[in-house]
Amino acid sequence: MSLYDRDYMREGPPRSVAGMVRDFTAFHVILGINIAVFVMQFVFETGWVRHPLTGEMYMPLGGVSVHELMRGNVWTLFTYMFVHGSVVHFALNMMMLWFAGRGVQHLFGSRHFTLIYIFSGVVGAATEMAVNGFVTGDMTTPLVGASAAVFGLLMALAVVMPDEKITAFIYFIIPVQLRLWTLAKGLFIIQLVFGLAGILFHILPEGMQIAYFAHLGGAALGWFYARSLGYGGRPLTYASQWQPTQYRQPRKPAMARSRSRPANELEIDTVPLASQRQLDSVEAWMEEVVNPLLDKMNLHGKDSLTAEELLTLERASREVDRRRQAKGG
Repeated sequence: MSLYDRDYMREGPPRSVAGMVRDFTAFHVILGINIAVFVMQFVFETGWVRHPLTGEMYMPLGGVSVHELMRGNVWTLFTYMFVHGSVVHFALNMMMLWFAGRGVQHLFGSRHFTLIYIFSGVVGAATEMAVNGFVTGDMTTPLVGASAAVFGLLMALAVVMPDEKITAFIYFIIPVQLRLWTLAKGLFIIQLVFGLAGILFHILPEGMQIAYFAHLGGAALGWFYARSLGYGGRPLTYASQWQPTQYRQPRKPAMARSRSRPANELEIDTVPLASQRQLDSVEAWMEEVVNPLLDKMNLHGKDSLTAEELLTLERASREVDRRRQAKGG
């Protein structure tokens, strides 16, 4: 069963306009801004720099470069991730935003979704500009697109749910089922190979010279952000990595806490450990913890649940799947 097949990830019955407005999340806002800018660019043909001789549109406004930043246009670090250079560029980025963004929104919540999107975009831009500036001396070519931001979302989602099965299409035709972590890692390696090939050997054709290092920087930030919250193993914090054990402060219960079980298995608890030990069985845990969450979701909708409560339902769903498979075997 995939992430989007879970009951709490499915769309509920139609709601009123007021209810829909109330249910807007950061994912909807980011997606809406991207679509609005796209309509301005490619429908109304605004937001472009036009060639002084031909009058043709050749460069979208809002792109970031070292030259723009030196001119004081620091806002381009943020605006660049909402403008795109072509319809295909926009479509590919929105496909990934729709896939990874919804999962991150539901699992992390609006605050973390926004921070991952923005930070991944900023770090991706900084990485691309640093590599281009150091290697080729290019300070003026503008960087545009949400690619770095959505790569960060994809990597964060893969850290949380590495074993999630998804179907990828090779050349948009051949379906192949992959683990989410395998897909994210494979895309990262591809970006690294093409990026190094471009700057070291200059062997990439014109159509493949894209911002590979922006993708790498965004993906690295998404990975680090998810790991810093405790997903995928030991949290990447100063205290956990560098401080001697005797000086570390005890970690408070967080949304995600690593256990002694394999690092790639998601384990979320929303009740104190002491009270969990008092539960006689998994059935009791289901009765005392999970059933009230299901009742709450049925009464008020899945958006009334917190990210921690949604992940508790994910844990319960995995337990039900495990039992069903055990009975079938």
